[in-house]
Amino acid sequence: MNRILGLFLLATVALASGAWAQSQGRAERRDAIFLRFPEMAERYWVNPETNAASHKVVAVPMPRQCAFVYADSYSKGHMSESEVQQLAVSSCNRKLAELGPLGENYSVDCRCQVVISDEHYVVPRNTLPTESYGPVSIFYRDPNGNVARLNGLARYGALIGRDRSVTFRIDNPRGERVCEGTFTNDSPGSGRYSMSCFGGKFSSNGSYQSKTGSPNDHIIARGHTGQGQPVSMVIGLPAQLAGGLYGGI
Repeated sequence: MNRILGLFLLATVALASGAWAQSQGRAERRDAIFLRFPEMAERYWVNPETNAASHKVVAVPMPRQCAFVYADSYSKGHMSESEVQQLAVSSCNRKLAELGPLGENYSVDCRCQVVISDEHYVVPRNTLPTESYGPVSIFYRDPNGNVARLNGLARYGALIGRDRSVTFRIDNPRGERVCEGTFTNDSPGSGRYSMSCFGGKFSSNGSYQSKTGSPNDHIIARGHTGQGQPVSMVIGLPAQLAGGLYGGI
């Protein structure tokens, strides 16, 4: 009997240790990931039907949410936590596949994984971005009038549309900083931008709009260089998709 009790206690400790190892801290309503996706936050924390679900899971592309998509799933009936996690990852991967390849923007292997499960982080907090990340493509005309393109990764530390002024930077696929700029909010979905690239050799000013829905939430900015040449910048769509929609500038 004592041996059985000892084995039971040992198993209980092992299970508890495993659960503790998986938890990377409790998720909060004001965490950056929920601020970036207010619709998800509403379902996860407020909506009575989904908030009361036995299991609640969030999956995003990693590392550092390499694409601006997400999937949140909620248990129905007797679904297990594992089943809800699989559902969230599958939904996230489907959205990621719909965007197309990201290799022209950056070289990381972007894949969906569970980051929050039942109000606890299951990845280290420092692996999640404190900034917003997204693929970016800039289309412009060179001095000869030919269309040129710069692909890379955009990052900005605040919420465009909620903060009056948001600074951003753009890295090329090798991770080198090539552009810096500012979005100035005039209304929740639009405003002005200014940008300087390649150490001041290329600059642009104009306006931007936030687009929601299919094929993915994204930002389209249009303006001109100092020489009057047109410029288009797309944040949130992979290079191929951005080129097909906006590459004609």
